Amino acid sequence: MNIVHIHHQGRAHAIKASPGQSVMHALLAHNYKIPTPCAGNGTCGKCAVNTPDGTVLACQTQATDGMEIFLTATADEAMAINDTYETIRPIACDRDKGHGIAIDIGTTTLAFELVNMATGKRLSAYSAANSQRNLGADVITRIKQATQGAQAELNNLIVKDIRNGIAQILQKSGLPPGSITYVSIAGNTTMLHLLQNLSCDGLGVYPFTPIDIAIRRCNFADVFGPGILNAQLIILPGISTFVGADITGGILCCHNPHETALLIDLGTNGEMALFAPDQVLVTSTAAGPAFEAGNISQGIAGIPGAIAKTYYSPENNVFVYETIQNAPAIGICGTGVMDIAAELVRHKLADETGRLENDAVIAKGITFTQKDLREIQLAKSAIRSGIEILLEMGGYSYNDIGKVYLAGGFGHKINMDSAVALGLIPAALAGKVLAVGNTALGGAAHVLLSRVAEEAAIALAGNAKEVNLSTHPRFNDFFMEYMMFE
Repeated sequence: MNIVHIHHQGRAHAIKASPGQSVMHALLAHNYKIPTPCAGNGTCGKCAVNTPDGTVLACQTQATDGMEIFLTATADEAMAINDTYETIRPIACDRDKGHGIAIDIGTTTLAFELVNMATGKRLSAYSAANSQRNLGADVITRIKQATQGAQAELNNLIVKDIRNGIAQILQKSGLPPGSITYVSIAGNTTMLHLLQNLSCDGLGVYPFTPIDIAIRRCNFADVFGPGILNAQLIILPGISTFVGADITGGILCCHNPHETALLIDLGTNGEMALFAPDQVLVTSTAAGPAFEAGNISQGIAGIPGAIAKTYYSPENNVFVYETIQNAPAIGICGTGVMDIAAELVRHKLADETGRLENDAVIAKGITFTQKDLREIQLAKSAIRSGIEILLEMGGYSYNDIGKVYLAGGFGHKINMDSAVALGLIPAALAGKVLAVGNTALGGAAHVLLSRVAEEAAIALAGNAKEVNLSTHPRFNDFFMEYMMFE
């Protein structure tokens, strides 16, 4: 057995590593949740750690006896920037009295909220990393992992995460487990399949068929095992393989039957909905993780030291930036990535095709590359193309849209000027944008508290019409158009 010395947050810890074990697996085994978006394939570069001899990839480096590892921040610390949501409209509380917990299973993070079932008042909130990230940052990677033998491990990880989250939120509130009468859960289709240990075999191959996306009502112990809660569990219904229960929850949270509006969720996956008095159209697009700094060469989560805001000073030919908690810059998070790309376009450091003359130096040791700009270019074009197709199919113009609800933690902090400069959001809609944070959690709270909302969620999921962008005859034209920068 090898002893590895970990230096983190000013403290030294000794951990044991098996012979031949990688640094990554040794760290994960001892709950150091370092980023591993490529699941240890050595392609993303995000698991880089410091040693006295330089920086190495944890997944490609063998843990040896006496090795010293210096960590900056782990994935869990990103949760200091909590995802919150604003209640768009009041919830009618019509279930039994007691307390309930609403949960959103995000691909990257988990969000919990404890509420009073009689009043709907939020009593406490908690968030944590989704430990499945150790097996891949995105849905496609996790489907692949599940179909190649990791289904049970992925299920165990999310069950353990939620059990721990519930224990944490109860400890924080001082309430006993017996006071919880209901739990509701939203998430995308893959996350809910992994939670319920449903086969993911059909999710990753044509015709992309889920096992079950209907609403589920059961005892909490049926999914999470005995010994934690004696409560009823409601898992929200999904719309399709690609538009899951998180979007059902988002629509439910924001939907006004007298309004025509757009919902855009800029999480790890890109989903959109257009809802009007007479129809609901939904779609999803392979935007990739760029908006959360995934696939960005020096992209990191929203942790202390992440560059979150920036602008270019042409007089001094430098980027001026702000980091989270004003800590020394160690990388760039999603909002910083957007600002940098927008500034490159505004100041013509990148041309209309997205071509960069040189990599942009943002801070000492931190650059933004041509590949990084292409990642944002692809992501923004995919989202914008989806918006345009939904509007075209619905028969609406920008003037017809009353509000644009921008969901997700990234959307909650986005610089709208940057979004417009890049062409992600049409300028004609910019003044109508309302950042609403985690609407999936908001929708889960509606269902938690109200039988009427539960039935509304079922109706929304059943009546929504999905638009398949991959087969839409206009998608390629829109995609090529919006790849360009104005």
